[in-house]
Amino acid sequence: MFKIKAVIFDCDGTLVDSESLSARLIGRILQQHGHALDEATILQHFRGRPYARFLDDISQHFPQLDRELFSRQFREQSLPLLASELDTMPGAHDLLAALQLPRCIASNGPREKIETSLNSTGLKPYFGDAIISAYEVNAWKPDPALIHHALRLLGVAATDCLLVEDSASGIAAGLAAGVAVAGVHLHEDTAARFAGQIAIFPGLPQLAAALGLPVGISSAR
Repeated sequence: MFKIKAVIFDCDGTLVDSESLSARLIGRILQQHGHALDEATILQHFRGRPYARFLDDISQHFPQLDRELFSRQFREQSLPLLASELDTMPGAHDLLAALQLPRCIASNGPREKIETSLNSTGLKPYFGDAIISAYEVNAWKPDPALIHHALRLLGVAATDCLLVEDSASGIAAGLAAGVAVAGVHLHEDTAARFAGQIAIFPGLPQLAAALGLPVGISSAR
């Protein structure tokens, strides 16, 4: 299905289930500030977006929220939470272990968060130092510049590379960069928006099967 020489992976929501953890943490901190917002709404605004834009949304939604205090509490509590409670998305280890192509991470998150997520889930050995943080190149998805940086790191042309993503902003970045895109764990609205433009899979085991890797659908865990 794919004729590729390398793979770029998003991290949050694609390989690790960090976004649901972050949404619960955000909801808990908001409650401490006297505000209530359900997890689904938080995910809608948070998923795949630069943190600064999400913070703008929260501040507009709750004008009386102490933005600096909220942000500091979130930053201080998120890394310990990721280090202790984070899980991989089903099939992540199996896919990466079977994949015999160069790969890297390209994420909107800061490097410390990416490293914490990969180390706590045991995924770090699959990538080594092949990690690109938007904070280090000053380019956040949907800006395709982040994907261009990843292509240079991997030393491949856009036409020879696959991007694996779970968010609308990431998919948009990949399409703008000219790479093939596989969408996994997509919200139904995102799947409808990009239908016909990308390959869509329920999860990583199905993507592994499409890549011809020796990983069964039942291997999700």
